[in-house]
Amino acid sequence: MSKKKRKSQAGRYVISMSNGIVRLFIDLLFYVIVAYAIYKLSIYAKSFSYQLFGSVQVDDYDHAVEKDILIELGDSTRDVGKRLERDGIIVNELSFYIKVKINKLNIMPGTYKLRTDMNYDEILNIIAVSTEKLEEEEELPDE
Repeated sequence: MSKKKRKSQAGRYVISMSNGIVRLFIDLLFYVIVAYAIYKLSIYAKSFSYQLFGSVQVDDYDHAVEKDILIELGDSTRDVGKRLERDGIIVNELSFYIKVKINKLNIMPGTYKLRTDMNYDEILNIIAVSTEKLEEEEELPDE
């Protein structure tokens, strides 16, 4: 074998090895990114699930602040959730909205005194009424 042929084979071998190493590094980087994204998504899903089905509040009893919240006729559930989140009454307006929809509740207009140490269920007991209850009241004849 000539020296030129050996050098070109060695060069191809080095290029092939470096391509393999680069491909391995890119694959490894891709799987690390995917694993990190799955980890972050699972943390968010756990937190969001706890907001829906657990007892979450903004503050504890010692640091609670009472605020007047005005809910006007025609305000959507999303609007109310955004206002409550902006005023520091709830943690997340999306989880509040979904909780209202899961429990089939209707937000009633009015002015309410809410505290930052209240959980979603306590807030909803004050500002909402169930759809079934509204339907029953509509069916009752006037006396």
